[in-house]
Amino acid sequence: PTRDGMEEFKDNSLVVDGRLTALEKVYDYEPGRHHPVHLGDLLNKRYEVIHKLGSGGYANVWLCCDDTSDVPQFAAVKIIMAEESTYDCPELRVNKLKALGLDEGPLAEHFCLPQDKFDISGPNGQHYAFVYPVLGPRVSRLLNVVRFRDPERILRELSLQTAKAMAALHLGGICHGDFRPANILARISGLDGLSKHDILQALGQPKTTKVTTRSGENHNEPIAPQYLVYPISWDDVELSALGESFITDKACVIDFGESFDISEPPQDIGIPQIYCSPEYTVDKVVGVGSDIWALGCTLFEIRTGRKLFDTFDDDQDEYLCKMVMMLGKLPETWWSTTWEARKLFFEDNVDGDGCVVEIRRELLQPDTGDREVGCEASVVQVPEPRSIKDAIIPGLFYENRYGPGGVRHDISQEETDLLSDLLMKIFRYNPKERLTASQVVDHAWFKL
Repeated sequence: PTRDGMEEFKDNSLVVDGRLTALEKVYDYEPGRHHPVHLGDLLNKRYEVIHKLGSGGYANVWLCCDDTSDVPQFAAVKIIMAEESTYDCPELRVNKLKALGLDEGPLAEHFCLPQDKFDISGPNGQHYAFVYPVLGPRVSRLLNVVRFRDPERILRELSLQTAKAMAALHLGGICHGDFRPANILARISGLDGLSKHDILQALGQPKTTKVTTRSGENHNEPIAPQYLVYPISWDDVELSALGESFITDKACVIDFGESFDISEPPQDIGIPQIYCSPEYTVDKVVGVGSDIWALGCTLFEIRTGRKLFDTFDDDQDEYLCKMVMMLGKLPETWWSTTWEARKLFFEDNVDGDGCVVEIRRELLQPDTGDREVGCEASVVQVPEPRSIKDAIIPGLFYENRYGPGGVRHDISQEETDLLSDLLMKIFRYNPKERLTASQVVDHAWFKL
């Protein structure tokens, strides 16, 4: 139930008086879950909370000023849920990366590893807190935020840095497990030494929304904050206050919570459907090939500003339909047996050109209940393209922060051919036939 547009939750009887987009769930403020934080709080007698950088599945990340330093220094403090703050906390997996020396050497700037760790004791339990450098927007949206003289070259360079980072992980025997644009951010520079006032002038003053009881009154529950804080919106950052060089063209991989040893793949990973390999989607098989497939999706998104396979609500059938429309028929037994819903959309055999043959140009939308093959459902249209090259041809899209509407750049025929060649060698249904990350790095597309 809701009251005047406010969403309420059974767990702690509290509601949020405002839009829920980009916020953590208020019902996650209970014993074992999130630590309540307010702006101005001093963490570990050192880090003053001045804004919020984001929320994830098991943590909130806060922009903090280090009050122990003579010159203002800023850090991102990630506070883990209490129930996740254990010896096998996913965040501790970065220790393996440090053991590989990835926090040193020429590729160090492309990995975001913790600089410090401390514990917080609060009303919801004991929490790990990790201190990271402050990073900027995701690289796939960088052109929405900052203007570069040669955006095509910059995007290829960011793509190369991204591929090199994965290659370094794989050479060290580690898979990332959640490799996607949301986890590849731009490095920033020139933050330290600025005043808190200057920082907030540029990043925007924090916006909050009240947490209340169901009757709309202020609550007195120590387990929850009095308000939730909306994270920084990089699309709205006023770069003129800091200079556009504040956001660099250096990619940095974050969030190693799903990472695993190549020799010990897990049974499940938490990556969104649109970046999942077909073998994971159909058979729940995880491995190096899963990372490579996600890398291909990520490279496409960085270069074009568009998702290669975009679906409604992460629907698996819609994802597989878009995949086979572009890449062709799935191998057996996936095609005939494993993907049961396939018979709703495609004939058993392909046409003379090797393309799948649609039964109807529709896809079932996911509904709220269990759905059996063949039941009635609302529909959405199956979109083009029918090949990787077709997907590239519309070009690069990004928002125009300096004027109305969006911006589109054509991608040259030469680059289209090279990028298509690279992606076709990545998007092989058999993971053993995909390029390795090191082979991706050596591809001619990066040498344009």
